[in-house]
Amino acid sequence: MGWPFVGRNTELAAVRRAVRGTGLIVAGPAGVGKTRLLDEVACDIRLRATAAISEIPLGVMAPFLPSVDPSPLAMLTAARTALRGRVVVVDDVHLLDDASAGLLHMLVQHREAVVVATLRSGERAPDPVVALWKDELLPRIELEPLGRSAVTEVLETVLGGSVDSASAERLWTASAGNMLLLREMHFAAHWVSHDGMWSLDGPLPLSPRLVELIETHLAAVPAEERRVLELLAFGEPLDLAASEALDGLVTVSSDGLRLAHPLYGEVLRAQCPPLRKRNHQRHLASVLKDPLRVAVLRLDSGTADDPALLLQAAHLASATGGVVLTERLARAAWSVGGGAEAAWLLAHVLMFTDRAEEAEEVFAMVATDDDPIEIRTMRGMNLGWALGREEEAAELIEMPAGRAVMLLYAGKYDEARALLSESDPGEASMIAMIDVVRGQYTGPFPVVPTSPDDGLGAVMMAFAEVFVHSLHGDLARAERLAVRMYREKAEWDTMRSSWAVSCAGLARAGGRLLEARRLLLEARPAEPFARFCELAQVEALLGNDARSWLAEAEKLVPEGMRPYRIGLWLARIWAGGISPFTAAADARAHGELAIEALLLHEAVRLGHAADALERLRELASSTTGLLVPVFAAHAEALVRNDSAALEEVAARFESAGFMLHAAEAAAESGNRALFGRLVGFCEGARTPALALMSAASLTRREREIAVLAARGLTNKEIASSLVISVRTVDNHLSNTYAKLGIATRGELALVLTDDNG
Repeated sequence: MGWPFVGRNTELAAVRRAVRGTGLIVAGPAGVGKTRLLDEVACDIRLRATAAISEIPLGVMAPFLPSVDPSPLAMLTAARTALRGRVVVVDDVHLLDDASAGLLHMLVQHREAVVVATLRSGERAPDPVVALWKDELLPRIELEPLGRSAVTEVLETVLGGSVDSASAERLWTASAGNMLLLREMHFAAHWVSHDGMWSLDGPLPLSPRLVELIETHLAAVPAEERRVLELLAFGEPLDLAASEALDGLVTVSSDGLRLAHPLYGEVLRAQCPPLRKRNHQRHLASVLKDPLRVAVLRLDSGTADDPALLLQAAHLASATGGVVLTERLARAAWSVGGGAEAAWLLAHVLMFTDRAEEAEEVFAMVATDDDPIEIRTMRGMNLGWALGREEEAAELIEMPAGRAVMLLYAGKYDEARALLSESDPGEASMIAMIDVVRGQYTGPFPVVPTSPDDGLGAVMMAFAEVFVHSLHGDLARAERLAVRMYREKAEWDTMRSSWAVSCAGLARAGGRLLEARRLLLEARPAEPFARFCELAQVEALLGNDARSWLAEAEKLVPEGMRPYRIGLWLARIWAGGISPFTAAADARAHGELAIEALLLHEAVRLGHAADALERLRELASSTTGLLVPVFAAHAEALVRNDSAALEEVAARFESAGFMLHAAEAAAESGNRALFGRLVGFCEGARTPALALMSAASLTRREREIAVLAARGLTNKEIASSLVISVRTVDNHLSNTYAKLGIATRGELALVLTDDNG
């Protein structure tokens, strides 16, 4: 596929307006896409100035010059005559010779031609060219680098599918939105597709052409300044002096000197000879003060022999959520004599990344009778939770809080709560989990003091808080915390992936099914059970066969983990056809009244309001969940067939952020306008309740596109007919399918026939 033109709609509109007017100067740095922009514009004559012909008078005008009379006046007259009344595009106008620049100025000044030209920012241009915008003869616009979303759109257009956000972020950051660099990196990259999601495989790609492009900027740098650039490549930001020879190659920020472009660092590191690279790393390790940066430099240079430094750095990496780096540093610390403390941290990381057998091997290697009670508890939890060795776990876990955690995940909530104290913030957070599951949570969630040494423990506390808020019905608060934690994890490792699954569940609860699907497909390296449960539910809500995802989840059902079984039950209900009442009865038998209420509401959504109403009324009066009264009101309004009450239920769900629930209640009320507004938030959902509004109101453009699609036209043919982009057609059809509760053109034809008949 050719390189697409996307993300420049505003600039393209400006150029097209200029073609109908007097013209335009499009300025911007090299590679930003100026020429590609002008390729989208119809013109009569296209001229391309180059450095090679910039010294030849009227060199760019050669095709229009007479061959028999080479006098300057005759050549100027011939060129002026050829361009008069035409739309002329000039690429790299700053490279024009003086005579051509003067002719261009004359044509614009006398309104004899429409001139649209590109100009490289920062380059010296002939005076007549500068006068074009200085004297306001032509407007000038600056073409900015592509933003993050535009880069993602470009990549997805080229690849023909979704691109995971981490890969898109890496390429956007590395290219700095420069279209030329992005193109070169894309073609050099090794892309892999997993479940329809494209991602980069391996390090950032550096093609020979890309290296050559960057080296043209670096080649003229003297040796001493080159050393400065290399030091920055391995350790920026740095407090270094820079000469004028580095103008344009470095920038000064509040924390020191940095390279002006991320790819400079990639090329400098790749081309630095091994011995010089190690010398740079050793030097930086000797002068920097940040323990984490120093430890990594020591590792990379082969001089990591201080276990205390490595262990300190590992704890810092743990606190920032860098699980991969934490493991690397902890292993290094252990290998050079870091002792039991390094082994304990390594085992903790292995536990957190679902490698329980490896974690137990590490625990066993350093275990003694004098191990701290916290470490014995951690090992016991690993044995009990993940490995099912409960008798061994019971012998190790002496801390009441540790035993309470084991009981909590076994579903023995009363026994667990009896071991906990509300005066201890950490234990109070576990009490909050127990109370929310039982429908007795009143908040607020305890404030648990954190410190840089908390590391993965603080992350687990954040997961607990998100669980409590989401099950209680405070979706907005849960999502704010989950999204913040997800965005803070720069590494795409287990930690970020785990938060992606959490964010996906919250997006699904809010009706944003496509967003949830995207997050889940990105999160493939970790949380397989939770991920498969969510994927099964999301695909089923989108109207797809999700039994394969459910089957994958069923293979991985963990021992215990009772509070989190809700995800499995929801997947079984929507993807496997299991009765919601069976699921609700299981929750009730374990005292999980908040979960029972939620599962009973699934029965309401599936058309069994009458059978769920009485129990929902009881739960609404006896539990504290924020949404349980709304669940009961929903069931009652359906049983009474009360349209006004259903509209009120829709409003309450909308206020709480549960947009799919709101759209379903609106559909059941028969209020087309309300339904049409709410279903637009639900990203292609297809549920029984939404199907009630199969003749939902479409916008004029949606109906126009729907009619053409129903006649059998392809999206490309529709786009051509209506003079819009194929992507716009795709978006309108997606919205139409969501509103009508359908998925195919055949269904679309039937619905439109029924609606018109």
